[in-house]
Amino acid sequence: MSDAMLRLSYTGLAPRAIDKLMARFGSAKGAARAIEKGKTSHDSTVREAVSIDASIRRSQLAELGVSWVQKDGAGYPTRLARFPDAPRWLFMRGDCGDRPSIGIVGTRTCTAYGLDLAAEYGARAARMGWTVVSGLARGIDTAAHEGSRAACGHCVAVLGSGIDVVYPRSNGDLHDSILESGGGVVSEYPPGIRPDGWRFPTRI
Repeated sequence: MSDAMLRLSYTGLAPRAIDKLMARFGSAKGAARAIEKGKTSHDSTVREAVSIDASIRRSQLAELGVSWVQKDGAGYPTRLARFPDAPRWLFMRGDCGDRPSIGIVGTRTCTAYGLDLAAEYGARAARMGWTVVSGLARGIDTAAHEGSRAACGHCVAVLGSGIDVVYPRSNGDLHDSILESGGGVVSEYPPGIRPDGWRFPTRI
């Protein structure tokens, strides 16, 4: 596990921004040092985040029941790792597994027919033993998760916020149900990161 990469993951910066920094400064360690020393244009919040020792971050994550995994490292979903643009790291709670899966995603402003169809797809996938992967957002995402859960299926929710930030709040019970039933929750973002709109497209 790369201590520097873990420290970078706490900055809350967009994944592409991290990639550019690593290319510019030669490595994760170089990028972290550059931010910490003020050699980039990032504000004090980002500099402070990257300056905290990795051992402290590991302890904080352990208290939350969150694991941090790196691409190609132990615990990283192998079905995801094979994609060239897979995230460099993931924050994970519960069981994200490596079983066959299907992504069901869509608009938040959908029709009643769309909701019914997403729920039915979720339920059918569950009955086939497939994991339903979606974003826990309003609309199609919620319906797909609910359909799977109604059929006692396995779900993985991919968040566009910090691993401990449920958005929308109205899906708190659904979020808890996914974890309590043996499913998983995953994010590229550390605890406390708010659900800014620009973060959501990176889940796709």
